Amino acid sequence: MRIWLLLALLVVLGFTWWASQKGAATSGQESVDQNRVQDYFVHGLELKLFDTQGKLSHVLDASRLSHYQASGITRLQQPGYLLYEDKQPAWTIRAENGQVSKDQSLLQLLGKTDIHWQGDEQRPPMHLLTSNLNIHPQQEYAETAAPVTVTSGENWIESTGMQAWLKTPGKIRFLAQTRAHYVAQ
Repeated sequence: MRIWLLLALLVVLGFTWWASQKGAATSGQESVDQNRVQDYFVHGLELKLFDTQGKLSHVLDASRLSHYQASGITRLQQPGYLLYEDKQPAWTIRAENGQVSKDQSLLQLLGKTDIHWQGDEQRPPMHLLTSNLNIHPQQEYAETAAPVTVTSGENWIESTGMQAWLKTPGKIRFLAQTRAHYVAQ
């Protein structure tokens, strides 16, 4: 009888030890995963930014925003970025995914990125197609090291890498392996 009681006690102690070890391993995993914990998310984001005169200057939208507390990074699904001039969207930029840096000084648009410029009285509209575009909203500056294709009417430019100053008068610098086709008017 004592042997059975001793064996039952050993089985219960062994099971208790095994369960406590499994719990300790799980709690260790949870502390490691804290770096990937979302502290908030938003569906259907539309963030409007105004200049010092109260005019609409930028709009950031996304189908979903997820913020990660430990890193401070904000991830975006299907983000869109609109830069306004004279109450009109001058630049419209859309991407597959994106993220905003912790200090909000950098918007990274990841994957396929479509850029449209509305044009003005002197220059026709243009469409740019690239990927992995970095936008610095305060400087109204964008850059990529990825291939870029620009079309405007029958004209086109292909390049590897681009720097773009988006504020009027605007300027785009193509960085390498640039080819162009221009149809004179």
